[in-house]
Amino acid sequence: MLGGGSGERLCTPSTSAGPFRIFSVAGFQNRANDIVYCPPIVRQQSQHVEDSTAIIYFGGDVQDFPESMETNRDSRGYMKYNLENSAILLREAFPRSHIIVIRPVRMEFKTFSCFDNFVRGNNAGVPDHTPMNHALQHLEKLLQNLSQRLISIPENEILDQAAQAAAAAAAVAAAAAAAALTLSNATANSDSSSSSSTASDSSQEMDIDILQVQENVTVDADGAVIFPIVAGESAETETNNAHSGTNNATAAAAAVAANNSSSSNDITANSNANNSQESQQQQQQQQQQQSSQATTPPTNNVEHYNSGNNSNSNNDCAGVATATSATHTSPSLQQQQQSRVITDSNPLWWRENLNLDKSKLVLIGFSKGCVVLNQFIYEFHYLKTLTPDDSSMCRLLSRITDMYWLDGGHGGQKNTWITSRSLLETLTRMGMNIHVHLTPYQVQDDRRPWIRKEEKLFTEMLRRLNAPITRHLHYDNQPANLMTHFEVLQAFCQHVHALNQQQQQHLQQGNTPQQQQQQQGNNEQSQIISATANNGAGSSSNNTNLVDASEESSK
Repeated sequence: MLGGGSGERLCTPSTSAGPFRIFSVAGFQNRANDIVYCPPIVRQQSQHVEDSTAIIYFGGDVQDFPESMETNRDSRGYMKYNLENSAILLREAFPRSHIIVIRPVRMEFKTFSCFDNFVRGNNAGVPDHTPMNHALQHLEKLLQNLSQRLISIPENEILDQAAQAAAAAAAVAAAAAAAALTLSNATANSDSSSSSSTASDSSQEMDIDILQVQENVTVDADGAVIFPIVAGESAETETNNAHSGTNNATAAAAAVAANNSSSSNDITANSNANNSQESQQQQQQQQQQQSSQATTPPTNNVEHYNSGNNSNSNNDCAGVATATSATHTSPSLQQQQQSRVITDSNPLWWRENLNLDKSKLVLIGFSKGCVVLNQFIYEFHYLKTLTPDDSSMCRLLSRITDMYWLDGGHGGQKNTWITSRSLLETLTRMGMNIHVHLTPYQVQDDRRPWIRKEEKLFTEMLRRLNAPITRHLHYDNQPANLMTHFEVLQAFCQHVHALNQQQQQHLQQGNTPQQQQQQQGNNEQSQIISATANNGAGSSSNNTNLVDASEESSK
């Protein structure tokens, strides 16, 4: 365990990129929160603090540390979305950003997330929004003290713990590969079809074993293990490479042994033949080394993205690895390669000039965590209209670039979404990008019709106010259930991944930033039109009564 003093322990990281647990980070007045932190895994070219980005995530009910979820019967089924795995998922989607997952101050019955330090609520976490609860001040203090805590940790402690964890993970992977090879050899004489099915089953069992031993892994919707740091390919491809590499190494060892035995016999018969054979052996070894180097992608040249359940993700990652080859490298990719070389030379480069409260901020709320974002909207209005002369929070507000609502919901029967026109007008004037990602679990549940109505008011009013808002409905063709509700995290990260891929393509094509922004806007607009079409033809007829309905629901 890493430590920075009494009560300042961190969890053992899988790598020098975390995730780290930082307990009892002080905030506004006497408030404190536990935080899961992941540093960026790709270094920005600019070293200015103002150019860095921090992703702030507020999770939903059930989401907690893995050991807490394991002891709860209801939470155990959603272990892959624990707070640490959620941090890793976000890190893969935002590889150049600091990932900050803020744990609720209370987990009632180990189930209900209560963010009392940001918004008042009852024992089930149902919010009681007020014009001012100092939630923004608390967030700013958390970022300031988190930066200080991370800088104060001795460098050797982080690196030593990361090296031990990496060595343990490598030993587990090697043992699993050896076991799989032994099993493959034992079934070599069986029929091809049964051999194929047995190999498939053994591969699944190996993945389960690795999942139990290594803490920081995620699992996609199909149950495949996604490791936090990959070398530019999917976990399945790397497993296949590991098997083929082991088989090649075994074959090479057998060939060398045969050559040695043959050469020892030839020494007594003909010294010239021995010299010829040694030269052939050296040539074979050189060819094997060249072929292995050719098939191994350079780890410094590969983006780390989470494949999720997108069938095209593996091809996308492979495309990135191919595009960064030495013979076809564009100038922009060369700069990325140089930045990654710098990253590898100093694994703790992310602590340089670390000042998270001065970074650009992206706020993400999932499920119950959206109540914190709603409280922020109340305080935006308070600071901008009721106390306009108070400039203490203006700098923090100006750094918020994006806000994401991911399938928001709570146990109450109102205020799941903000519907007050005055509050949404203030939010629009701030100019930040607003993103809404939904599933049928929340907005198509007839038992809770107010969620659908409030979300519709929220989205349509912001559109009428010309706010920069996008809306995405995921899993519309699947039955509404709690698992698809959690999997909106995967869908959201895949969406971000797709946007990142588009930006990389524009960079390779030499498009200007203005052209990139215009193209991204066009893509977002087409997605908005597609998502709006799913709402039915009756939405336009309700616009005339939108203002009256919104004011009524806010009372």
